Amino acid sequence: MNKPTMKKQVPSVAVIAALFAAFTACVFSAEPAAPEVPHVRILFLGNSYTAHHQLPSMVGELLLSSKLLAPHISSYLRGSFKLEEHAADQTAMDLLKKGADDGRPWDVLVVQEQSIVSAVAAVQPPVAQMMNTGLARLVAAAREVNPQILIVDFQVWARHEKLWKEKSEDALLTGSTPEEARARIHRANVNAVNAALEKNPGAQVLVSPVGDFWWMVHDLYPALSLYAEDGTHPDMLGTLLGAYVIVGTIGGRDAIEQASWIPPDCPVVQVSRLKKMLLDHPEVFKAAGK
Repeated sequence: MNKPTMKKQVPSVAVIAALFAAFTACVFSAEPAAPEVPHVRILFLGNSYTAHHQLPSMVGELLLSSKLLAPHISSYLRGSFKLEEHAADQTAMDLLKKGADDGRPWDVLVVQEQSIVSAVAAVQPPVAQMMNTGLARLVAAAREVNPQILIVDFQVWARHEKLWKEKSEDALLTGSTPEEARARIHRANVNAVNAALEKNPGAQVLVSPVGDFWWMVHDLYPALSLYAEDGTHPDMLGTLLGAYVIVGTIGGRDAIEQASWIPPDCPVVQVSRLKKMLLDHPEVFKAAGK
């Protein structure tokens, strides 16, 4: 993708008390006739993992259906882009500085590292430096515009195990086994967030454990398809899972529970299983940054 993808305004959910307090003061009408849903402004910077099946739009639809917050969502997504490339990209930085379509600064920035880098950074110091520096620079740039912004680190998933059987070079770069790749991805994201916090004291940065939940669903419900044919990108249900986890990171349990939107191609029973998995395992969210 060579152009920024601008999404329509859609309602969403918030959960961090300080963040919630920050925007409620600005968005409630002075006239108390009908309560207005608070607004939240969310920008996505990522690559094809975020672009597949329009994950930012799914996040908006889920938050809209929850009726807890009204988000404005926009995204800038480029194939194979790394965090350091977003931090150096003039279009990305201009969009970050410009703010949402209502002229106000972003409340949430969701960032996604390239999938191979997300694993290799756990074991190769030069790659770790690249990932850590990229995230730290994005955090610093976002806080220049809004010191209270929440940065959500979208943790990706390991590739499908079939790629190891096929001896895929990309899969083997991420680890000798799928299990090793999972562990590396988790560790690299924790390390990157800790490094970003060291360079940006007082910043709000959370890991959204999409990859951790991905493998929990994959292991407990093997009949549920999460991968596209390439064994790397998500299919529709995989994207929905990612959207739910990000919604939970931003809006908490209430956001997941009250979201009712279902993509046309996703069976209701499958969506119910995804929601139940997230609601039954809050410990995965708590362990995301550890």
